[in-house]
Amino acid sequence: MSLKHVSFICSSAEVMAQFYGVLGAVVEKDWPMPAEGLRRLVLRLGEGRLQFFEVEGEHPSPKAHWAEHIALELEDFDEMLRILEVNAVKISRPLSKSPSGRRMIFILDPDGRQLELLEANP
Repeated sequence: MSLKHVSFICSSAEVMAQFYGVLGAVVEKDWPMPAEGLRRLVLRLGEGRLQFFEVEGEHPSPKAHWAEHIALELEDFDEMLRILEVNAVKISRPLSKSPSGRRMIFILDPDGRQLELLEANP
């Protein structure tokens, strides 16, 4: 068994594609589905996928607590810190050490979802 994707409602598929593109995501599918009143966006992050639906009349309602989050493991953690700074990405939990001793930081996507960025095993 393997995880195919994680899916969320978003306020703007275009904004999500731009934001997650900064983190290295690649647009795999972007399908307007006007008959259904939605737009479907699939982003590839390494081997995983994030799927966003922009749905007429619906709005995302992410939690602000860090325990609900998307975790991404990064090979070049220092480069990502530079990219976050250059792009003025909102940090919700500052740089610290994970329980395993690796560096981590939490950021917010444009709809307020928590993302944990974790340094890959050295």
